[in-house]
Amino acid sequence: MKKLFAILVFAGLMTGAFAQKHTEIEMIRSVYKLEKKAVVADFMKLSNDDAAKFWPIYEKYEAERIALGDRKVKIITDYVNDRQKEVKNADSMVKESADIQRSEVSLREKYYKEVKDAISLKTALDFYQVEDVIATAVRMKIWEEMPMH
Repeated sequence: MKKLFAILVFAGLMTGAFAQKHTEIEMIRSVYKLEKKAVVADFMKLSNDDAAKFWPIYEKYEAERIALGDRKVKIITDYVNDRQKEVKNADSMVKESADIQRSEVSLREKYYKEVKDAISLKTALDFYQVEDVIATAVRMKIWEEMPMH
């Protein structure tokens, strides 16, 4: 639970870091990735054999998830910047946000199947569950930090 809290703190830092330099965002992202992997490892409780199969799959998943995260950072940055002015791009922002959310769920489903085929149904379910909880917690933290008016 402490590690999940740390992830949420880093998510909060990410929202506050939008105007910061790229290297600072990368540093925050790197720490977040390490903390997130530790949370996943604690939750999954994999045997050595299952871990040997799981972590390479998980690294592929993370690479694809990070690409979606880049899109999310951009849309949030655009939203925060446009909130200072008149929101001219609302329609395209809503469309992109919805597309990102659908893509995140599709990505979890894709890797759920891959983990299930490579290891087991239970491991796949655990993977999907922990990733869904982390994504929801991070999303809630981002919304807490975003200007709403």
